[in-house]
Amino acid sequence: MVNGAASRAGTPGVAPALCINEIMPGNDAALILEDGSHPDWIEIFNPTDEAISLDGWTISDDRSQPDKHTLSGDLSVPPGGPLLLYADDNIIAGPQHLGFKLEESGEEVALFDPEGDGTVVAFGVVYPDFAVARSDDCCTGKDCLEHVFRGTPGERNGVVKTEDVELVAAASTWRYRDDGALTDSDWMLAAYDDSAWASGVAPLGYGDSQTTVVSYGADANAKYTTTWFRLAFDPADAGVADLSAVTAAQVGLMRDDGALVWLNGTEIARSNMPTGDVTAATMASVAVSGGDETAFFEYSVDASVLVSGTNVLAVEIHQATPTSSDITLDLKLSVTRVVSDR
Repeated sequence: MVNGAASRAGTPGVAPALCINEIMPGNDAALILEDGSHPDWIEIFNPTDEAISLDGWTISDDRSQPDKHTLSGDLSVPPGGPLLLYADDNIIAGPQHLGFKLEESGEEVALFDPEGDGTVVAFGVVYPDFAVARSDDCCTGKDCLEHVFRGTPGERNGVVKTEDVELVAAASTWRYRDDGALTDSDWMLAAYDDSAWASGVAPLGYGDSQTTVVSYGADANAKYTTTWFRLAFDPADAGVADLSAVTAAQVGLMRDDGALVWLNGTEIARSNMPTGDVTAATMASVAVSGGDETAFFEYSVDASVLVSGTNVLAVEIHQATPTSSDITLDLKLSVTRVVSDR
């Protein structure tokens, strides 16, 4: 039975605001508490946009005894979120611990609000470490309940929908320093003043089909080893104002020969460069050619490096030899964010 109405002198057919979202009656190893115990557990869920206090609520494994356990007024269920209760018959352990245990052979769990409106989930035999779970939070109807190995205690049910959003596109406009003489140690930080630098559209470089041609110096046989690039962007401009919804970030880097990439002063990618400290005189590891000159190499990025407002990408491009004929830089940055829950 899913979301079956239970009566405790409440309004017939009316379910409470909270639902019984997930039940594990045989928790052997799916959830282990800090004290080493592994109690059976019940997850209740609040689908509303306001926290709900459990003052006056009761829960039972027998609808004919609706007051079997009175929940503590110290507990509340967060808006759009779950709360775990432990069915371990150990109430002295805290307010989340209930005065009864669950049966793997099958029984029911009933939840009642202060007005007496109730909801019941009945289940049959459940194997150890399997949860009886709603396929979506607080869903009802046919096929709503399923058995899920280990369950998702304290997490939302259902499939999280995500989308990829491009924050920095290929062929963007970058500022660059192409005199081979940058000595500032803080040049990759967001606060650095690059207003005097030149600017141009990527791909930037020389020797091939770059959109913006940069200088390599006066001597073709002793070209600058390093060229520096910076780009400022705001995630909100791409519609990503809420960074808390971002779960991952990815960089696509086109480089010839080697490159180091920073985001807000944190190194996020190193390609075809030696390990350890790098200076303006450090050569790339090897000269690249063919398809490697125009390929975008993908790197995962810690999304927590992003900040609200202005962010800055900083890139060093390094030659492999002083006589190398070309360098290239282009870059794209995207994020993966949660857009909704199924």
